Amino acid sequence: MWSILYNTLLFLSPLTPSSLHTLSSHHPERYHGPDTDGGAWSEAYGKAKEVVGQMTVEEKVNLTTAVTGQCQANSGGVPRLGIPGLCFNDGPAGPRYTDFVTQWPSEFTAAASFDRDLIEQRAERIGKEFRGKGINVELGPVTGGPLGRSPYAGRNWEAFTPDPYLSSTLSFLTVRGMQSSGLITCAKHYILYEQEPVCDGPLDDEGGRTGCRDVSSEVDDKTMKELYLPSFAETVRAGTGSIMCSYNRINGTAACESNDALNRILKDELGFKGFVLSDFGATHSTVPSALGGMDMELPGERYYGKNLLKAVHKGDISESKLDDMVHRILTPWYAAKQDTDYPKINYQKYDLSDKVDINGHTFRNEHVNVKGNNALFARKVAAESTVLLKNSGILPMKGIRRIGVFGKDADYPSTLSGCGPDLFCLVGSRRRYWNGTVTIGGGSGAAYADYIAAPIEAITLKARQHGIRVDHVLQDDEAYYGSMGWIAYQSEVCIVFVSVFLVEGWDREHLRLDKKGEDLIRHVESHCAGEVVVVLHSGGQVVVEDWIDLPKIGAVLFAGYPGQETGNALVDILWGDVNPSAKLPFTMGKSAEDWPKDNIIRKMGKGSYPLSKFSEGLAIDYKWFDKHNITPRYEFGYGLSYTSFEMSALVIEEDYGKDRDTIQKTNERYEGEKDLYDNLYMAKVNVTNIGKVSGAAVAQLYMTFPEDENDQPPKHLRGYAKKFLEVGQMSTVEFSLRKKDISVWDVDRQLWRIPRGTFTFRVGNSSRSLPLSVELKISSLH
Repeated sequence: MWSILYNTLLFLSPLTPSSLHTLSSHHPERYHGPDTDGGAWSEAYGKAKEVVGQMTVEEKVNLTTAVTGQCQANSGGVPRLGIPGLCFNDGPAGPRYTDFVTQWPSEFTAAASFDRDLIEQRAERIGKEFRGKGINVELGPVTGGPLGRSPYAGRNWEAFTPDPYLSSTLSFLTVRGMQSSGLITCAKHYILYEQEPVCDGPLDDEGGRTGCRDVSSEVDDKTMKELYLPSFAETVRAGTGSIMCSYNRINGTAACESNDALNRILKDELGFKGFVLSDFGATHSTVPSALGGMDMELPGERYYGKNLLKAVHKGDISESKLDDMVHRILTPWYAAKQDTDYPKINYQKYDLSDKVDINGHTFRNEHVNVKGNNALFARKVAAESTVLLKNSGILPMKGIRRIGVFGKDADYPSTLSGCGPDLFCLVGSRRRYWNGTVTIGGGSGAAYADYIAAPIEAITLKARQHGIRVDHVLQDDEAYYGSMGWIAYQSEVCIVFVSVFLVEGWDREHLRLDKKGEDLIRHVESHCAGEVVVVLHSGGQVVVEDWIDLPKIGAVLFAGYPGQETGNALVDILWGDVNPSAKLPFTMGKSAEDWPKDNIIRKMGKGSYPLSKFSEGLAIDYKWFDKHNITPRYEFGYGLSYTSFEMSALVIEEDYGKDRDTIQKTNERYEGEKDLYDNLYMAKVNVTNIGKVSGAAVAQLYMTFPEDENDQPPKHLRGYAKKFLEVGQMSTVEFSLRKKDISVWDVDRQLWRIPRGTFTFRVGNSSRSLPLSVELKISSLH
């Protein structure tokens, strides 16, 4: 076992002369991982083992292969043994490609709530919608691929946040919440998938990219373990039934056939008991993928199916290995009790008509309504995830009689999918922008909306209740600037809607607004009789320097991708029915040069595939800004309120408690006797609402390691808590610190250890506003 764990270092660390000998002598490529024993699902594993013992080789292979069918992918079943094929469907914002579901705020948006209860309740409701459609496996949540290494990554909006602590805690809660319905989650994309492929071919007839090659993420062991792996470790602890391997390479090896990433780290070190499935088209081989740890191919039979069957018959893959793949697939299915009372598939993907004939099969869409009262909760999530970046006092709006609304982003999309039936609005040179208010990004992270509460609709309805006049020009083109200027000149408040639409398959070319949004803001600001409120719908960072300090810019709201209830949630904030409490789950810099250069690779390079060297190590997002003393425009954790809060009396004390929330224990190695996920300390701080209205405070705890840990960034988020407080009310907020939270990965010893020395803990309202601090000296082994 020691030699196996030690070789993990050789996979992810730069090779040194001393490690070369060990690499050649231990042949780590021969290691093909542990068989599952079910872990906490021992009873389900027993059922799986018994039924697999009755299967033919052909039936076993059938279960490992999913093809395009009624769902986005459907695995083969074994009808004679009562095992149906599994239905797989995107995505993190709700069931994709079907109707009568809720289009939820994206993960990236919901993360801004910094609200654990809200996130878990959101997940529970999404899980029930998937279950109601008969979907066995949700292809989500996105728990760290991408994590958000670069602001240029086009899929950051699908994931939570670049901070590993916030991402990890939200990933755990989301998996637990979704699977509480009996759904099986698929945490994705494992791992180091931080940008889209590099393409150097011409656009095809549809405007898509050609000549594409997957990028190899070149990373060291410490960065892997401390930054990119924790979110996946938390999904394993939460009991995720499946994990999706990603498109990229990992230090030269395709992620879906990486023996080290899938077998050594995921199945051995993290003790993952479920199954690994491929992203669509991410499989590159049969034998290397199966031996490397990939249990199922999605979709099609390019490498599994008949090819896998042939490899087993030839002896290239043992039948015992195939058995383990099937055990891993069936164990979560039995554990979730999907073999007993799970709904049948009642929809047909893509096509919302009643009956669809495909390849000689008739599929019916029963239009089952699974929404319940989720619209109200989706509105709540969107409102509590809207970040107030700037406010002169114009918000909440009181005593206003004339409002002007500007920009296409305030209007209804011409179709509910924004720009086309597939939610893949292209963003290349043949640009097709989302053609109305941007509620979600494009691609597999999206969901259809049955309706969209457009901002202009919600604002107009609210205005009627208050006797307010609303004029609007819902265009972005300069041809309408004359009308905009005239309406702005007569408006007490001008609300400008601008956006950035992001889509899977395309990384960002810049950090500016779409459709010359900066020009629109400046034009309205120059003519408005009163103050301007800017609403940003974006799935990532935006550089705002050329307009943020203009004299009439009174307020700025970062609304992210808020889903179908976008307008209603925004009105709740604008009129003060909801006091904004969201915080930025990322950093907004002042210029593109504030971030590391070349951490998105755009050229093919000289080798057989492009290389992306993760040279910034642990220092991404606010940790990069802190390490290099760069002043951001708006820091991680920043967000204003309509009231004010005061924090006092920060203390930290020993408060041991056994780990009580783990569902599947990991096999991570650590120093000392207490378990890695046990609570060791408790930090406490008093929070008081000293303002004039009630509201929610988000207290944030940051930790600095002892100075001997000189490879660590200056500080790390290690706690957050949201408390709703009436005017004058004080509450004590507690932050539990687990052993892992104060540990570092020891590359030489291949284990987690707590550094000896003085830790500094700070509390405040954001990563750059931390007025309280306390020191903790640790000298003994825990």
